[in-house]
Amino acid sequence: MERFRKSFSDYSSLAVITAVLICFLLMKDTGTAAAIRWLAAVFSISFFLRPLFPSGCLKFPDGGFALSFGTGLFLCFYLAWTLSALGICRFADPIVYISFAVLAVAAFFLRKISGNSEQAIKDDLKSLLRGFAVFSVIFLAFFWIIGFNPGVDPGTENYMDFGFMQAIWRQKAAFPNDIWFAGEKLNYYYLGQAAAVYMCRLAGTTPEFGYNLMLSTFAGSVFLMVFEIVSGVAASFTGEDGNGRSSVLGGLAGAVLAAFGANGHWIVFGVLLSGVQKLLGTSPSAAYWFSDGTVYINTEAGDADNGKNEFPAYSVILGDLHAHVINLIFVLPLIAVLFGMCAEREEDRDIKRSIRPLILISMLLGFFKGSNYWDFAIYYVICGAVIVFSDLKKYGAGLKALLAIGIKAAAVTALSVAFILPFTLSFTKMESGIGLCSRHSPAGKLAVLWLIPACAGAALLICLFRERRNDRVNHACSLCLTAFTLCTMGLVAVPEVIYVKDIYEGDNSRFNTMFKLTYQAYVLFAVIVGILLSYILWRIGHGAKRGVMAAVCIAAYTLLAAGYMPYSVHQWFGNVFDAGMRSGISSLECLRPDGLYGFELRAADLIMEDERENINIVEASGPSYSHESALSVYTGTCTPAGWFVHEWMWHNNPEPIRERADRVSYFYTSGDEEYCRNFIKLYDIDYILVGPAEISHYPVNRNGFWRLGDACIDEVFGDCELALIKVDRSRL
Repeated sequence: MERFRKSFSDYSSLAVITAVLICFLLMKDTGTAAAIRWLAAVFSISFFLRPLFPSGCLKFPDGGFALSFGTGLFLCFYLAWTLSALGICRFADPIVYISFAVLAVAAFFLRKISGNSEQAIKDDLKSLLRGFAVFSVIFLAFFWIIGFNPGVDPGTENYMDFGFMQAIWRQKAAFPNDIWFAGEKLNYYYLGQAAAVYMCRLAGTTPEFGYNLMLSTFAGSVFLMVFEIVSGVAASFTGEDGNGRSSVLGGLAGAVLAAFGANGHWIVFGVLLSGVQKLLGTSPSAAYWFSDGTVYINTEAGDADNGKNEFPAYSVILGDLHAHVINLIFVLPLIAVLFGMCAEREEDRDIKRSIRPLILISMLLGFFKGSNYWDFAIYYVICGAVIVFSDLKKYGAGLKALLAIGIKAAAVTALSVAFILPFTLSFTKMESGIGLCSRHSPAGKLAVLWLIPACAGAALLICLFRERRNDRVNHACSLCLTAFTLCTMGLVAVPEVIYVKDIYEGDNSRFNTMFKLTYQAYVLFAVIVGILLSYILWRIGHGAKRGVMAAVCIAAYTLLAAGYMPYSVHQWFGNVFDAGMRSGISSLECLRPDGLYGFELRAADLIMEDERENINIVEASGPSYSHESALSVYTGTCTPAGWFVHEWMWHNNPEPIRERADRVSYFYTSGDEEYCRNFIKLYDIDYILVGPAEISHYPVNRNGFWRLGDACIDEVFGDCELALIKVDRSRL
């Protein structure tokens, strides 16, 4: 019977994967071929590089498919990017394929050294196929959904993120030039977007499709990674088999919360209050908007300052591949490796086995300095706390423990600095110190957002304390969970005490600190809730009479929170069951029918035919979150001045971008040919755009630049004469 069950599971995985591929083919999307190649790349990374993921004591129902993918993608990208950063090669197709091939060979020999039999490899493949089947279904679902609103939106930061990807793709450089500050390198945390470009190249597609394919990958990865972490840690703690019912159910709850759920604001106002109003027959003053829960703390609602509380489901709906979002694909493997290393039972501990995980943790922490520096600070503390608790359990409170902790701390710190040195040497930090909070969130609003997760954390701590004398549980894992839970609670508390200073002061002084810390807190609380449910179900399975109601409450909380996803999908994407309304997965194609975007995209097509890697253009310079500076986004070219506030933040000084914006304005309005000629020389301009955004932004006087090049496009749109001019160097 057991053999039949396993065989059925294997065949069902293949059946699901086949069904997914058929669905892709039936869609007839212009990105279908790219999506299938992308899925093949994801599976190849996960399977061939699986031995490079040091899972330690953790066992996963699906073999750790998503965690292996996250680890493998990081290692492949890191190798390719570092070689490019050192000037050995371009960040282009050859090094992408070579880095994957080299690491795949290394992983193969690691399998051999580890003594894995042919049967073990087959079993590994079968397990990973189960994970891949689940991943491919989620990937397909979001591929379909995103196709109803796939375009890059200037009202959000996906405009900027897409521009980063296009620039890295075009320039083939480890250190890309800034698309909105021509002539200088990008001074921001862009390595996450660079890793997405790595995936584009490996899958043989471009950012036009790869941007939304990476969003779909993010949704599937977060779901599976959290499922794997919760089920693996819960099984390690209780001693249950990795496929045990309680650990799997807890894993599902945590995964649903992390990938599809929302914070308490949605439950209170989007579900409960709306439900009561419907029962009473009263009409709400305004329908719940899917972003309401992310800006619950703000001055417009009478609060002392503004805060931000986002979560992964919102990021996917909004189409956000910003630094804090995309880096989650690498954060979650770090958590798994950390638990796998520190949660081993005393009898299984081997100092040699902890070296490889410690090196990988150091590499990931270093990488975070270039992908999302906030994550470096957050997980440096979390790793330190978990390792301290783990080593105190192993060595006791004495000199030996102090020595072990000190050596590990020194090693992790030094290695994390060394591994990312090429990036940090070229980067100028934007923050300017730490401040003490003079304003705080209202207690009631904190309760709405965080009371349920905090109660779950407190309940888990109580359970861990009560099990301290129970020989059935893994006490090393218990201490790791204690440190992990306390740190997660601290992520919510810290923005109420201190904040990191940046350009946002006054009402927005805590904005970024709260934003980045609570984003991670939401995901980590989802892990905690899943582990708590696993523990409760395990206790019930061992005859405990209490706990049924707690399990029901957690299940209800999970389902209510997950209701956010279908509600938000309907608001942002419309009726996703009406295939006729779907635009396709391309980030740009859906914009072409629009007169404003259509001209710019025709101009972009011409520039994309220009095979030079570094091209500078001049276009309108506008405020952040505006449509200005669009052509540089679409093409990965560089313009002298783009989104004002973002460039101010990246340079920690408004004057350089203000000066450039004034120069651009004078270029378009002066009619002074000599000035325009010098401007073109100063910024090495190749193309001049006179599009709808330029016409609306400036009283354009063509006399200054019209004779300095040839018109690639010259047409009339309404009352406006639009043009794309290619500069002729001989006329300068």
